[in-house]
Amino acid sequence: MTAVWWGKEAGAGLVSKLKRKDPTSVPQPELMPSSRQVVKKEVQGLIKSFTPEWTNIRPGDPGVALTQLFGEQMEPVLERLNRLPEKILVEFLNIAGIQPLPALPSAALLEFEVSDNAPESVFISKGFQVGAQPADGSGDLVIFETERNLVAAPAKISEIQVQFENLFFEKIDLKGEGFLPFGQRPEPGRSLFIGLSGNIVPGPTISLGIRVAAAPGAPPPVPSGGVAPLPVGVAPQLEWSVLDGTKFEAAEVVVDETGGFARSGVLELQVPRQWRLGRPRGLSGKEPLRWLRLEITSGTFAEGPVLSSIRLNMVRAIAARTIFNEALQPLPQSRNRQMRLSRTPVIPDSLIVEVDEGGFTVDEPEVNQPNTDEAQIEQDGQLKSRAKRWKQVSTLESFDSDDEVYVLDPLSGIVTFGDGVNGAPIPQGFRNVRAVRYQVGGGRAGAVAAETINTLLSSVPFITKVNNPWPASGGLDRESSQQAMRRGPEEIRARSRAVTIADYALLARQAQGANIARAHAVAGLHPAFPGPPIPGVVGVFVVPQDRNEGPPTAGEDSLRRVAEHLSKNAAPAGIEVVVAAPRYHKIKIEAAITARTGVNIGSVVRLASKTIDDYLHPLKGGDSNTGWTFGGTLRYQALVRRLTRLDDVTAVPLLNIIADGLRHLVCEDFIPEANALLWPEVHRIMVQEGEED
Repeated sequence: MTAVWWGKEAGAGLVSKLKRKDPTSVPQPELMPSSRQVVKKEVQGLIKSFTPEWTNIRPGDPGVALTQLFGEQMEPVLERLNRLPEKILVEFLNIAGIQPLPALPSAALLEFEVSDNAPESVFISKGFQVGAQPADGSGDLVIFETERNLVAAPAKISEIQVQFENLFFEKIDLKGEGFLPFGQRPEPGRSLFIGLSGNIVPGPTISLGIRVAAAPGAPPPVPSGGVAPLPVGVAPQLEWSVLDGTKFEAAEVVVDETGGFARSGVLELQVPRQWRLGRPRGLSGKEPLRWLRLEITSGTFAEGPVLSSIRLNMVRAIAARTIFNEALQPLPQSRNRQMRLSRTPVIPDSLIVEVDEGGFTVDEPEVNQPNTDEAQIEQDGQLKSRAKRWKQVSTLESFDSDDEVYVLDPLSGIVTFGDGVNGAPIPQGFRNVRAVRYQVGGGRAGAVAAETINTLLSSVPFITKVNNPWPASGGLDRESSQQAMRRGPEEIRARSRAVTIADYALLARQAQGANIARAHAVAGLHPAFPGPPIPGVVGVFVVPQDRNEGPPTAGEDSLRRVAEHLSKNAAPAGIEVVVAAPRYHKIKIEAAITARTGVNIGSVVRLASKTIDDYLHPLKGGDSNTGWTFGGTLRYQALVRRLTRLDDVTAVPLLNIIADGLRHLVCEDFIPEANALLWPEVHRIMVQEGEED
């Protein structure tokens, strides 16, 4: 006979996923043991009390089968019971208004190309749409929208020249890896010349995309806010001008995201109406072009900037789509308190809601005479509906009955209004609540590679091509429930305002368009100027999601977005927030371990290396599996304990730490720089077989 069916591992698939080891899961107390073996043992312990006549207990007995079947059926029930603390925490966070963070859009710099037949510069309005294939190569196009108006010039950058002393010029190779815009010694009098070719005078503005070359993994810190000057040297004064024939005319800077070539970004200039072809004095043998000049008028750079590229007709865009003038649909059974948007997920802070209170108002004419008739009112005045914009808030609990506020759930698109006690109710009406505008999108799919945003979705005459010369940055998927439960208690403490230093690190993750997984804040620290604490400055180190491409380092765009978000929305007035990427110490471990006899040596080496990598990882390492502590000491004994916990490892007789290529003494801890993180390299693991236990 074959073995009885209840002796098999039937129902193994019922084991809850919560039983699996998940380093991101929130530790929960076990209210009651939930394994089938425990249930079976408890039932068997009651057999003598309730059924004393059952004496022939053997593996093939039907009663044993029923006992095991009962244990298998009770196992998922008890596992759900053990999830009660998690359920209570979720409900408490819901009451407090804590929800998983919505998906955030990525950002990119777009370059537009204008046909040579264009009679003038082409105006591209804010919200111009282009498309790209998603990063994973599947699904629909990722839609990008421009964030500013752009005046695209029907011109091209033909050459770039650097002017030195005595009117000496040096041509820059546009296809090179990098160049010095002011030479080896950037000092007053030196200039950068940019020559534009084309038959049409560009204007009234032109936009340049500046790419600053930086050491790999080390973008410069980005400051934002502040009122008091930092104790640093005076930055050099740069002046833009155009060469109109033979004389220079000033060009006003409208937008400068580069901070004087300190970082990459867009630079927009207001140019004169008249801009004739010319040739700079001292530059012979060149055809006339329309020249831009950037001159150092005073001061010097502490370290000369290095540029990798200068491009024309560039504007910033985000991976989002804007919806205009949509009437909200009331939800059934909501008593006109909840309404839904048609598109999701909604990007935070993009929704503008107007509520029509009924009737119309009349703007008074400029000359108000006593006997003005209705025709005169219609001619001089304007009829306007009584629509008012309501304010979006995080919760309604703190508002009075006449406050015109609402709450948005970005994931479901549900808008909740007040009930007359907390928040004002919506006045009765039909389709009287509308979304003036809101944006949908977000997620890591928008972090596309360079040269992939090339599909024109909007139409503007004479625009022939669009492209992103550099990869898109940022973009985050919706936060998981487990991550929200970890963040919830800290969020309740911060309440969207940076009161303590820890609040800056928490709120940095909420910056729109920034790819941030972890953050660490330090009072009085400017990452670019270490030394004594600087009053009024908060340094914030951020770490993006790991893309398995070396140490996770946030790009300049993410740093800028975090700095602007914290300084404008979270920090007190006058505080300067400086956001930077942390330094990574490269760690290599040399270890000799003793394994049990007969084990697979290769498997032991791979498992030991993975254990070390996971322990040192900046996002999932450390003793709590939530990321290595900023500036945390790497202790020799902690590594040894990690390795000896492996099932097939019996001892670790030797372990050396090699940090940044320097070998430390045996049994010596490694103390990194303040606020630095660790990154594991390829380790050297030697295994020898020991005696069996």
